[in-house]
Amino acid sequence: MLVATTAFTIPPRPIDRSASDTNDLVPVTATVDLAALRHNVRALQARAQGADLMAIVKADGYGHGALPVTRVLHDEGVRYFAVARPAEGVRLRKNGVADRILILGAPFPNDLSVYAKHDLDLTISSADTAAAACEHGPWVQPLRVHVKVDTGMGRIGLPLDEAPVVIRRLSGAPGIHLAGVWTHFATADEPESDFAQTQLDRFEAVLDELGADPSVSPDHIHAANTGALLTLGSRAHRHSAPLVRTGIALYGLTASRPLGDRIDLTPVMRLRARVTHLKTVPPDTPISYGATWRAPRPARIATLGVGYGDGYPRLCSGRASVRIGGTERPIVGTVCMDMCMVDLGPPDAPAAQRVEVGDEATLFGAAPPTLYDVADWAETIPYEICCSLSPRVPRRYVDASTDTTATGRVSPPSSRPQPRI
Repeated sequence: MLVATTAFTIPPRPIDRSASDTNDLVPVTATVDLAALRHNVRALQARAQGADLMAIVKADGYGHGALPVTRVLHDEGVRYFAVARPAEGVRLRKNGVADRILILGAPFPNDLSVYAKHDLDLTISSADTAAAACEHGPWVQPLRVHVKVDTGMGRIGLPLDEAPVVIRRLSGAPGIHLAGVWTHFATADEPESDFAQTQLDRFEAVLDELGADPSVSPDHIHAANTGALLTLGSRAHRHSAPLVRTGIALYGLTASRPLGDRIDLTPVMRLRARVTHLKTVPPDTPISYGATWRAPRPARIATLGVGYGDGYPRLCSGRASVRIGGTERPIVGTVCMDMCMVDLGPPDAPAAQRVEVGDEATLFGAAPPTLYDVADWAETIPYEICCSLSPRVPRRYVDASTDTTATGRVSPPSSRPQPRI
């Protein structure tokens, strides 16, 4: 006999990345320095030479916390923000962010009402999306669109031959406001990239064709990202009413170390983990899964409460080092889901004698090892490391510029007016 059952689903809850009240129970913490964020945005504003910045705060502000980051940037004069998906924009709106928010990803035509309801700027990436926007009908206020032109990135965007036609159609459509025309570089992180210049030439050809039509008047033109700002310079944002989209540099990083030498940035995040266990082992003692490392001599081994479950890469096994006891010491054995092990040296070594259970080790920060180091060990880019930090890692916010320290909770929206642009 079959018994009827009632299906039900548990409604999703928003991720809470605030630090725990019982900090002693948390073995790993990411500290976010809001004063460093202020420093970086000011450096980028100076480099942009009067062009407005569009701050990219997707993926929860590259793992730093989109809400605290957005509020600091608003205080620093930023009025344009961008995220990848509508849900990210809705979350910002529900938490009091009133500035312009562009959704960078291609929309589903059936979801356009979300953009209208929450006053989110929409990327038009195809003729079909443009048609859906035109058919959507006017709301209380027009649907704000940014037309993406694919000049060579090959991801999303209108082909070069279609873009002028679609842009003209949108310019005259009721219920549509042409807020921007934009493109994205594929190789701008490479200094003096020939292909980046080719993309810029293609984009400017589209703009020149539209320039002869007085009915086409987008609010903004934006091509420059962080890489283009640092390699192409003003060539990438010499348009009328330009925006410069910047993401990774806000957080004190660039795609490569040499590119970072072109601007004065300060890393915003520091990752530290506490020692949860200490032991002295005899020579030839295996450490961690696979027994891939054995102590070459008597060794003092510290276990840290961090692993790939927190976003620290498993590829760092046997490659990485941490700063502990006033020096850098190697991670030995395989990085586990929740733990990794550090060789403090022989039992009589200074680090071995100084380190105690509960002490902190720095996995990356402004001083070595840096996030660039971790990215090199993990054979990836800095973006992936900070974006991959798990929600279970508490974010703790400090701001020396205002002499305040936050425990990781997001402060309530500012009481001062937040103008819509």
